[in-house]
Amino acid sequence: MVTVTVVRTGGFAGIRRQWTAEPAEPERPRWIALIRQCPWDEAGDAAEAPEPDRFTWRIEAQLGGDDRRAELAETRLNGPWRDLVAQVQAFDPGR
Repeated sequence: MVTVTVVRTGGFAGIRRQWTAEPAEPERPRWIALIRQCPWDEAGDAAEAPEPDRFTWRIEAQLGGDDRRAELAETRLNGPWRDLVAQVQAFDPGR
């Protein structure tokens, strides 16, 4: 099973939004590649003190028994992180 959850908090109004993707079997290899491109081991270095009116992003990925989690300041959400978040939001646009 592959599941990715993205939670965005903060911003001007402090509204929390959440998106989740649970791709079907045929789509999983593409999702696994997206997840593995993210620098999970460096995410601790990416965390910064929250800035006023900016978002904080929490990204959680489950790949079978391999769970990964990162919390990123808005200014660090780029490259593979941005790609993964965009795919999760496109998968689950309704929340």
